[in-house]
Amino acid sequence: MSQLIITPLKHISRFMGISPNLDIAFQYLAQLKLPDVVPTKEPVDLSDGVKVNVFDYQPSQTNPGSQLEGHQKWMDIHLVASGAEQMAVGSADAVKQTVDYEADKDIAFYEGQPEAVVNLYPGDVLVTFPEDFHQPGIKANDLPVRKVLIKVKVDF
Repeated sequence: MSQLIITPLKHISRFMGISPNLDIAFQYLAQLKLPDVVPTKEPVDLSDGVKVNVFDYQPSQTNPGSQLEGHQKWMDIHLVASGAEQMAVGSADAVKQTVDYEADKDIAFYEGQPEAVVNLYPGDVLVTFPEDFHQPGIKANDLPVRKVLIKVKVDF
């Protein structure tokens, strides 16, 4: 079973205290005003273990479970600032690795039956831990998405 966090942005402070790096990320998120969020040219370091990137994209995947990703050293925090996307989530007992782990990118790819497909709308936050396999970018509608993606180095 996945251990991810799904919460509205307004409740993100409830999860403070899990780890120092997550606290930095959650403090950053707590001060965001969604209408003011603009894309970054490149990832911005909030600390040694916390990097934020804001970007616009068009979700295009239509087959949940076909390209789940997994990380070992970094957690992902996904915040939809505008638009909508779906994200498939799963656990190790329901997936099969399809692309070997690349340590320099901290990523491997898997396929399998997702435990759930989550709808994410503006203000929704989804946090994945290393044991959570996830597939972002699943098409919810024809609108583009502005997303805040924070990479958080595991420190617990």
